[in-house]
Amino acid sequence: MENQANNVRTEVQKTGVVLDKIYAAQYQKDGTLTAQIRQDITTDKFYPGKQTATEMQGNIFNTAEFGFAEQKFSNTEHRVAWIPVPVAATEEQVKAKLEEATKNGACLYKVLHNHPIIDRSQEYAIGQGLTTKDILANSQVVRYPEGHPEAGKLTLDSNGKVQYRRVFFWNTPMDDQDARTAEPSDVYQSPEIAAELAGASVMNGQTI
Repeated sequence: MENQANNVRTEVQKTGVVLDKIYAAQYQKDGTLTAQIRQDITTDKFYPGKQTATEMQGNIFNTAEFGFAEQKFSNTEHRVAWIPVPVAATEEQVKAKLEEATKNGACLYKVLHNHPIIDRSQEYAIGQGLTTKDILANSQVVRYPEGHPEAGKLTLDSNGKVQYRRVFFWNTPMDDQDARTAEPSDVYQSPEIAAELAGASVMNGQTI
């Protein structure tokens, strides 16, 4: 059934996954280097030029039948992720592998949460005292990007809560994951983030 009151059409375009650089990270595993990879995601949303129905009243004609010109809004998200590669791998080899993976639908997918997004290797690092949940929270918290009037400030979700973001590589198509909730108490804040929300200084983080 068509939602006449919110007849929005969405188109998503993705570039291939490409290599930015290969380097040795701070905590590099033996026999590996780190490849920084990226992908651009462009989302085009098309809104009806005029509304012919509301949430309270429908119409016997759908929006397309009126022939109104659509309004287009585009947003391009630059996603970056990091994967280990063999220490002997050349740039040409990594690029060839990524090109082949792209043919199979490989992508950089996004995860959003109201808690830090911690994988098993990070759980191990926390257990070994190499990092802390608060350090990960401070690095993953979502902030307004450069060029925005409030660049660097925390970006709260639609429920007014702190949100965290990570980007991962997957060898086949993978949908973005949004685990944010509307429950006010279902959120994690490091002491630094809590202080910032109370008006303390801004620190570096990620953009959504």
